[in-house]
Amino acid sequence: MEIIAGIDVGGTFTDVLLYHAVSGELRLAKVFSTPGAQADGLLTGLRQFEVPLAELDAVVHGTTVATNAVLERKGSRTALVTTRGFRDVLELRRRDRPTTYGLTGTYRPLVPRSLSFEVDERVDAQGNVVEPLSPATVEAVAAKLRESEVESVAICLISSHANADHERSLAHELRRLLPGVEVTASFEVCPEPGEFERAATTAANAFVRAPMSRYLGAVQERLGEQGFAKDVQVMQSSGGLIPARRGGELAVRTLLSGPAAGTVAAAAFGAAAGLPDVISCDMGGTSFDVALIPGGRPAVTAESALDYGVPIKVPMIDITTIGAGGGSLASVDRAGILQVGPESAGSDPGPACYGRGGTRPTVTDANIVLGRISADQRLGTQDGFRLDREAAVEAIRAHVAGPLGLDVTAAALAIIRFANEKMANAIRMVSVDKGHDPREFALVGFGGAGPMHVAELARAVGATTVLVPPHPGALSAYGCLIADVKYDYVTAVGTDVGECTPAVVERILADQAELGRKTLESDGFTGPDVVVEHIAEMSFSKQLYSIRVPLGSERDGWTSARLAEEFSREYLAIYNGRNPSGAIRLISLRTVVTGKRKPVKQVTAVSAERAPAGERTVVFSDGTHTVPVLRRESLRSGETLRGPLIVEQSDTTIVLPPATSAAVHENGSLIVKVAS
Repeated sequence: MEIIAGIDVGGTFTDVLLYHAVSGELRLAKVFSTPGAQADGLLTGLRQFEVPLAELDAVVHGTTVATNAVLERKGSRTALVTTRGFRDVLELRRRDRPTTYGLTGTYRPLVPRSLSFEVDERVDAQGNVVEPLSPATVEAVAAKLRESEVESVAICLISSHANADHERSLAHELRRLLPGVEVTASFEVCPEPGEFERAATTAANAFVRAPMSRYLGAVQERLGEQGFAKDVQVMQSSGGLIPARRGGELAVRTLLSGPAAGTVAAAAFGAAAGLPDVISCDMGGTSFDVALIPGGRPAVTAESALDYGVPIKVPMIDITTIGAGGGSLASVDRAGILQVGPESAGSDPGPACYGRGGTRPTVTDANIVLGRISADQRLGTQDGFRLDREAAVEAIRAHVAGPLGLDVTAAALAIIRFANEKMANAIRMVSVDKGHDPREFALVGFGGAGPMHVAELARAVGATTVLVPPHPGALSAYGCLIADVKYDYVTAVGTDVGECTPAVVERILADQAELGRKTLESDGFTGPDVVVEHIAEMSFSKQLYSIRVPLGSERDGWTSARLAEEFSREYLAIYNGRNPSGAIRLISLRTVVTGKRKPVKQVTAVSAERAPAGERTVVFSDGTHTVPVLRRESLRSGETLRGPLIVEQSDTTIVLPPATSAAVHENGSLIVKVAS
């Protein structure tokens, strides 16, 4: 029997789904995350199934280790080595500001200037060697790195995307001279033009490489001690998987690991319900992650800023993240204005109602005060965890209601409205700001807190359809179950389209495809399980940003006229306007090679809890209602529900406000209609 475990480690909870391929059974465990020791929560969840780990055929993991290391600046002690005269590349960045009219900023590079070192060498933009790499400066830099006691080194030499020979030699020598120090070269992670973006991406990889390698190594070792003999698979930011043995070396590709998994699953459930155009809305305990999924395929960007001044130039699902989760703290600032987030209570101590030592109010506390979550309800599958409504009431009274002169119920409603407006603005950022009308999309609500808010978010942005998957609180773990293994290769070209012959394009694409096939073969994928897709990064001459032009699986016959035609078609589709005149540049060629895994059936997670239906008092914006409370397991395909209504399950609570209705899809999803 093939058994697969999908695991998502979030800021508050760790979600584990166990899928039995033969029976189609899906089992859920939801336990507290263990900050600083994420492997502990992962193993706690797996142990709840009482299935020997030796019987597992695959363990697929989404993690926030790399993300947290960058955001909290808790990575390795990292140095940057670059060409003489360019040690300030990370400080100079693009001279932008965090706010357009702001006069100050809080930018702090991952590598301080004191740990930036230079070597004598120079390659020009065409890849010609202007000055050879000096062996003497390599020795001198190695001595300085040793003296500085660095744990990791990022190498980014000028124009190495055009000729990586110097960078390759330097990396080889530093690895020889500095045993035990992690070395990352830009040609290995980001062989593309754009000096600052390439340096920032390489520095980020070096910064998180050691902690990610240690973490994945610990997970692999601890699972191995209990009988699991295969490679752990890790979710990448692009929505594809990579073996843990490579995940440490390419840690920068896992920065949006967990959110990417949820987006992959949201696209799958949207397509199954006949809703190809969806917006994924993942509200967990710490953050709200939103992504546009037009035509059933998550939008992918070649560059994204994880934090101000830290652009990451690797393929990533285009996800916008804000600090608005169930654990987001509510407070009143010195001006007497309510604030919600971005600070979060996390899992320790957690919201006040968790009874784990938290005393400050959160969005979850507001939901329990309003009756949207029951004090008797069990959240997750961890033993001994119950909610404390009185603690939530007292926290809101002391920190919000009292300072604002409101009663506790009005203060709780204000917290919910504030959080909802922040999340609605994030939805507008990924849709309206990019030329898409959110009214034409369905919202997919998931995460532990998402289904409580998604119907109200739809009303706020004008959407009329909402989809709630059958296991929304663990949808990112489900995304890990269904994702394919994926590798991405890029080669800088940097010429006008007219100067690039079909033979050159074919050679580059063929080399990339062959490398990808060999890598997938070592992972166990062959024949029809391997899918190849080519992409060209192109722009008009002197334009700063390029666009991705799909080339399909064909690698030959790409004449300059054909490339220009495909670029013009894609440009028109994106910008809906007349094409600018001027030469067209072929910036780079990219190949994505995918190893297709066996499909997973869309089934409802099994739960031991089957409590009878009941009712309770719930407060909405239009007043107080006595509403039915149903268990998710009691719903049947084709059934119609009408709000106001509460649906409970072990991983979340679904809130259907007044003027909504829902139909139960055959795979267990709820398709909610929201009156405008």
